[in-house]
Amino acid sequence: MAIWLCAVTTALSADFPAVSFKKDIAPLLQRRCVACHGEDSSKGGYRLDSFARLGKAGESDLAPIVAHKSGESELYRLLVEPDANDRMPQKAEALPKEEIALVERWIKEGAVNDGGPANRPLAELVRETLLLPAPAKYARAIPVTALAFSPDGAQLAVSGYFEVTIWDVDTGALVRRIGGLPERITSIAWHPKTKLLAVTGGTPAQWGTVALIDPASDYRPRLLCDLPEMAFSVAFSPDGSRLAAGGGDRTIRFFDTGMGKQLRVVRPHAEWVQSVAFSPDGSHLLSASRDRTVRITEVSTGQVETTYAGHETAALTAIFSRDGKTALSLAQNSPVHVWDTGSGNTKQKSFEVPGRPERLAWVSGGLAIGSADGLVRIIQTTDQQTLFTLYGHSDAVTSIAVSRAPDVFATGSYDGTVCVWNVGCGTWARRFVASPLY
Repeated sequence: MAIWLCAVTTALSADFPAVSFKKDIAPLLQRRCVACHGEDSSKGGYRLDSFARLGKAGESDLAPIVAHKSGESELYRLLVEPDANDRMPQKAEALPKEEIALVERWIKEGAVNDGGPANRPLAELVRETLLLPAPAKYARAIPVTALAFSPDGAQLAVSGYFEVTIWDVDTGALVRRIGGLPERITSIAWHPKTKLLAVTGGTPAQWGTVALIDPASDYRPRLLCDLPEMAFSVAFSPDGSRLAAGGGDRTIRFFDTGMGKQLRVVRPHAEWVQSVAFSPDGSHLLSASRDRTVRITEVSTGQVETTYAGHETAALTAIFSRDGKTALSLAQNSPVHVWDTGSGNTKQKSFEVPGRPERLAWVSGGLAIGSADGLVRIIQTTDQQTLFTLYGHSDAVTSIAVSRAPDVFATGSYDGTVCVWNVGCGTWARRFVASPLY
């Protein structure tokens, strides 16, 4: 009988390997719980953003985790509480049964920590499970979600899958692949004077980061932070001394470019911060959010100075006018709005652009607008007339970057292509698929 029981136990262990805190529980807690029980918010006096904090009771004084005893563990009890007003997570759907079962199994197996020192942040553990090598080759072209020109305009940085690729603008040839980056790249900025690259990205609802890539360190990315959600946008100040990034955790983070040190975290929005842009003099930051607002924050203090609330849908992007006195912003399925940066009042009547516009950038001659219909339109803002319509993509335009020479700019598309345009010619000068295909 003993031999039979041993065989059954061995078979069950093989079929159901032990639950890993690092690989299974930490990502679950990071995704579902840290927003309310982390560094920024500790409801009920309880934090679980590290293994050490996970085991410390909050205001209830009830033990969150009792090894081998899920029924006595307050964390598990609140997950299965039948009263929706008391159940965790509050004001949200109950966790899926399979996720609750995973937590229960982990506790019954002893609530073991296999993630190293107990004080390591969950976001750090999650990062280690999500940073994977870039594919040696791509089976197909992937959407181009971010672009940036080098300061001399000779190279173009393009988003990849766990990587950023660098391409020669004149020939369309691949120059370099830079790995060690998040799964999804959402934004790229090239320092205005050096070869330093800033990149944001992450894995949805699990982890995000802001990275600096320095050619002097053999292009090894330096991750400046670990976020519980993706980072969406990054920008250097005009003089290159500061870096700003907006994220899905509703924050804007300011960094010292030279040291890579985080200087300030501000929370001006109630939802994802989807784009950030410095004013021409670098003193203010413009941010567009899924909360339908666009705000202007003073860089030196982190204080919000102006709020524009004229959009009825999620704000996608916003840019300053060349003199910084007005801003142009764009929301989902919305016209372009033009408003005063000092008061937040509408400067002029919003204007419609066909094709469901999604991206904005100033170029020589006017405003470049990339749309979901795959077309790029150059608009003269004084009378909202279309000067040019540029054809080169077969799917939505997902990114725009402008060279230091404003008559040259590039667009990336969901179809995986990059077009480098010369406004003076009215057509693309170079077009290539920006995925390493073999």
